Amino acid sequence: MLGGLLAGHWVGYRLAIPDAHARADALSKSGHGYLGNAPLALTTCLLVLIAALVFRALAGFRGRPRGPAASPAIVLLSPGAFVVQEHLERVVHSGQMPWTAALQPSFLVGLALQLPLALAALLIAWALDSVAHAVGRALAAAPPRPLLPVFVPLPAHVTAAPRPAGLARGYCERAPPLLRRA
Repeated sequence: MLGGLLAGHWVGYRLAIPDAHARADALSKSGHGYLGNAPLALTTCLLVLIAALVFRALAGFRGRPRGPAASPAIVLLSPGAFVVQEHLERVVHSGQMPWTAALQPSFLVGLALQLPLALAALLIAWALDSVAHAVGRALAAAPPRPLLPVFVPLPAHVTAAPRPAGLARGYCERAPPLLRRA
């Protein structure tokens, strides 16, 4: 969703204001200075996505059934978040609620892009969920194999040589016990 919001901003402003200098001026006047932190936010989202995929594969590995897919209604969150974000940016930047922000070309183009981007994100999420679960199931079904050939020595069966008697070894047998006189 964050990627769609940022892509909608970028493409919306790029199409609505083609001149780079005018676009930079419009972005600075509308409170978009925080976009410099977008790579950090996207990296965090990517790490959360990777962790979720690992947990999904682990669930498949453990044999848990696939849960229900995300509702398609989640697609509507992205346009709603875009509208709230655009108005909130302006309120934070200027302290006033500009109701005319919804009529600006950059806003309308960005809003129009939110539905297709959200739908694409939902389809990608469904595909990644299915692939992660399938990978977990495949790993559970595969027999474990060592990565490297392992040398395991077998115990050798050696018969012991017969032990010679004590006299043959040069030792005497035990002498009778000493009797004491009282």
